[in-house]
Amino acid sequence: MKKTVLLFALSSLLLTACPKHEVIPAPDIKVALSASFLGTINGSQVELTQNVDSYALSSTNVKTIFPSPTPSKVIYSAEMKSSQQLLSLKINLGSLLYDASTGGTPALAAFNSFFNNNLTPTYKTAGDGGFEVVYRDGNGNVWTSDQASVSPQSVTFTDIVQESDSKGDYSKFTCNFSCEVYRTYEYPAGSSLFVTDTLVIQNAVLKGWFKR
Repeated sequence: MKKTVLLFALSSLLLTACPKHEVIPAPDIKVALSASFLGTINGSQVELTQNVDSYALSSTNVKTIFPSPTPSKVIYSAEMKSSQQLLSLKINLGSLLYDASTGGTPALAAFNSFFNNNLTPTYKTAGDGGFEVVYRDGNGNVWTSDQASVSPQSVTFTDIVQESDSKGDYSKFTCNFSCEVYRTYEYPAGSSLFVTDTLVIQNAVLKGWFKR
C-alpha cells in the first residue's frame, strides 16, 4: 500500500514538473504593396505617392457573368486616389475571359497568364478588351482616353510580379503610358450644345497592382 502511494506521488510530481511547450503560430506573411504615379499632364508634372496627402492605390474589378458555355469576363482597375484631394488617376485593363460555372473568380493561373499576355494592350472604352485611362482633375472634372483618338497613344506594362498572402492574390506592375484624355460637356448650360476639351498625358508611370 505504501509503495502504491509513493509511486502515485512520484508520478504526479513528474507530470507537474514537465514543461509545457507553447505552440507558436507561423507568421502571417503580408505582400509588400507600394504605389505611385508620376507624369506630365497638360504641361505640368503631377506626382501622387502612397501615404502622401492621403493617397493610396485602390484595386477593384468588374465582373460580367454569363451562363456557361458563354465566357464571363473581368475588367481590372487600379486607381491612385485620396480621401482629401479630388485629383486622381485610374487605369482599367480587360478583359479576362473565364468560365463562371467553375467559380466566381478566375483561377490564379488564368489571372497570371492574362497580365503576362497583355503587356502592350490597345486602348478600349472602359477597358473592355484593352486599356483605358481615367483622370479626375483638381476641380472634380473627369477625363477619359478614347479608343478612336487619332493622336499618338501608347501603353506598356513591365515588372509583372505575382504574389499572394492571406488577404488575396496580387499582380504587381509598372505601367508606362502616354495619351490624350477628353471631357465632353454642355456649354452654355441648358443650350443642348456640347464641346469637347482635351488634355495631354505624357511620360506617365503608374506603379501598383491588380488584385484577383
